[in-house]
Amino acid sequence: MIETTLLGIGLHGPGMAGWADGGAVLAGRVPYDPAITPPPQPENLSPRERRRVSQAVRLALAVGQESVRHARVDPGELPSVFGWAHGDGATVQRILMELSTDERHVSPKDFHHSVHNVAVGYWAIATGCHRACTSVSAGADTFPAALLKAMAQIRADGDPVLLVLCDTPFPEPLNTVCPVGAPLGLALVLGPPRQPGAKAILRADFTAGGTEPTPPEIPALRELWQYNAAARALPVLTALARGEAMREGLPYGAHAHLDLELTPC
Repeated sequence: MIETTLLGIGLHGPGMAGWADGGAVLAGRVPYDPAITPPPQPENLSPRERRRVSQAVRLALAVGQESVRHARVDPGELPSVFGWAHGDGATVQRILMELSTDERHVSPKDFHHSVHNVAVGYWAIATGCHRACTSVSAGADTFPAALLKAMAQIRADGDPVLLVLCDTPFPEPLNTVCPVGAPLGLALVLGPPRQPGAKAILRADFTAGGTEPTPPEIPALRELWQYNAAARALPVLTALARGEAMREGLPYGAHAHLDLELTPC
């Protein structure tokens, strides 16, 4: 079993414009209103770069920046793991439509944003971070895959790691075959065991045998949880918001799962 500490949280999605708002909703202190709020403009990017970034990248950078502020750590010193189940769907859609024409004039900007690590790249530009970075894609299992990668990296190196998960909907017609629901991003700053300032302790074990994921208790969030891979973390965030211990099995492929435990500090 791998053990880490949780130092900071970032959250942005429908009805949850930041961890303060989202935590109040998940804890049941305020009713949930699923209105979609656009993410703020990224910090520390030039005006030209801010104009170029997509909604998905803006979302990833926003939650990452909130989590490092919450943890009170220097983002330039944090290795990072970014989880993105499908990549930037809007960009993929535009490229596919252009490739279906006779001219096939793909925009250089779209080509630039089509790579799966584009959010990681803009994070490095915004923070000046030169530490190791990883982009993970595992479909519906992206949350446990990226979480396990981050926790294993902490076990190996002993340094805190930033974990960012983000997914945004595809346009039609791709949305019909691969629905994502609504845009949602979250970020966790994770540290080694006994790290000062921890909000919670996380323990995870990779276990053989499939399992069924646990849906959120709030009925209005269950559709988002079903379709958005990043939303698979909502039960974990709910326990954090309530200050409660939890144990959950997160599916990891058809024949294994991640056995995850959370203990508030």
